[in-house]
Amino acid sequence: MTRALANLLGAISGLLTSLLWLSLLKPGWADHVVNGLVGARHEYRAVLGAALLAAVFALVASIRGARWWFAGLMFSVGTLGYFTYALSR
Repeated sequence: MTRALANLLGAISGLLTSLLWLSLLKPGWADHVVNGLVGARHEYRAVLGAALLAAVFALVASIRGARWWFAGLMFSVGTLGYFTYALSR
């Protein structure tokens, strides 16, 4: 895997993490976006899958790409933890 592809995966990870924060901060708009993509029945699965995918992409980017993607990895994992905590309340 080239460094450019790893950095692309890191950027995709950042976009997916932004989707998670959008779903927490503006639930109405994020609900509309996710429902348009996967439907109402699979909404939480899609968002949780996006969180897991963001963490994996950030991990790959931090190993194969630049070392500053480790900060993105910590941000993705922290977001996943906070999102899981917010859903469990």
